[in-house]
Amino acid sequence: MPDFHDDLYLIAGPAVLLVFIVAYSIVASRKVRTYEDFAIAGRDVSVVPLVLTMMGTAIGGSTVLGFSTSGYTRGVGRSWEIIPAYLVFVFIIVVMLKAIRTVGIKHSLITIPDYIALRYGEKARLPATLSILIAYCALTGIQYTAIGGFLTVVAGVDIRIGIVIGWLVLTAKTYLGGLKAVIRSDVIQGLIQNLGILLVVGGVVAFARAAPGSFDAQAMAVDRNFLDPFSMRFGEVVVFSLTLGGYQIVRQDVWQRIWAANDTRAATRAFSYATVFSFILTMGVFVIGSTGRLSGISVDDPALAFYAISSEVLPGPVLAVVITALIATIVSAADSNLVAGASSVVNDILKPALGLKSDAQLLKYSRYSVVMTSTVALLLSLYIPRLVELWVTGSAMLTSGLVAPVVASFFWRRATRAAGVSAIWGGLAAAVVWQLLGHPFGIHPVLVGLPASIVLLVGVSLIGSRIADPLAEQLLFRNNR
Repeated sequence: MPDFHDDLYLIAGPAVLLVFIVAYSIVASRKVRTYEDFAIAGRDVSVVPLVLTMMGTAIGGSTVLGFSTSGYTRGVGRSWEIIPAYLVFVFIIVVMLKAIRTVGIKHSLITIPDYIALRYGEKARLPATLSILIAYCALTGIQYTAIGGFLTVVAGVDIRIGIVIGWLVLTAKTYLGGLKAVIRSDVIQGLIQNLGILLVVGGVVAFARAAPGSFDAQAMAVDRNFLDPFSMRFGEVVVFSLTLGGYQIVRQDVWQRIWAANDTRAATRAFSYATVFSFILTMGVFVIGSTGRLSGISVDDPALAFYAISSEVLPGPVLAVVITALIATIVSAADSNLVAGASSVVNDILKPALGLKSDAQLLKYSRYSVVMTSTVALLLSLYIPRLVELWVTGSAMLTSGLVAPVVASFFWRRATRAAGVSAIWGGLAAAVVWQLLGHPFGIHPVLVGLPASIVLLVGVSLIGSRIADPLAEQLLFRNNR
């Protein structure tokens, strides 16, 4: 792998993009006049921007850097790290999207805790908000870590300093314009991001065709299971299904974009296109890692596989485009996650606690919330600097607390308010404690937190007396199809 910081144009491209993104956010922020503009993009986003912003959110730094590393080190079977997430996303589009949209527009919802409080009462808002914040601070921290790693590779900056630089840039960008500016900038960043991944895929495939020897022979030399698409252990698939898969159901950034669409048809079309295109590009990332390994490309540090492979298979000017695209990918995911987390701070904590009512107050405190959320994300990124681990950890907390109550709210009228509150607190607490204990017996926190949440939801519902709840009936899936 070449010394990136000796090639000025490899630094100049990303630097220009970052300056442009911040400048663009300053311009876009002038059109952010209301709280709904900041938090939910004014509820008038059309199909093309929705497609690109969803792709930008789905494919972040952890996707490109983490999954290319997985493909390089352990082969094509590692694609099961992300396949369950896309299967769940198809379920959301087919079964839940219209219901989420209908309820959100009818009740002017901003966050998932808004929905949780609607279904299970205000006592459920706090634990739901904590689940959201823990997850989205971790997910935002991933992108800070990715930027830190990027600056280490291309400019020789210490990774911790790089993480702080990423925090400063992304906080400033998101502080200015909220979701409206995020979606506008995602149109540009998304196009650059998609082009960059496709360029590397094309380059590595062309390189592989010219490489001597067969893939089978090279695979046997590396690992006899390298080309086996089902080599991933079942237990690992379960963990990724319950974390990265289950997390898709309660992704606040996804729900907010469903509500941000200008109508239900636009939301359905955009999310369908984005899911297909994102899946193709994500599989392309695994192809980059595994094909690069089978082509004989040597990588000293597997965590830098994407950089090493890209520099090997692409000429300098094209490599500059790809490196710039990587920054676009990281920024696009980071600001979306930051807005999602900050929305819950202002909407679900500060608004009820301080009695905020006017648009001016809510908009001001929304920006304060961005700073608060990003600071917690910074601390997490410094504490857990490994990309996929941080992603899975954050997803586990969200899944453990919210998946069971949210799914039950759409499909099981018997779930009581007390059961919902108990399930959120119990699932979240069990997962957090298990994480802090260091995964005793090698059991992942989601395998403790989610079952605890389900048991509490079902148990408390069945033990308690059933009280007619007209609102619960209104939220059922069959009444919102």
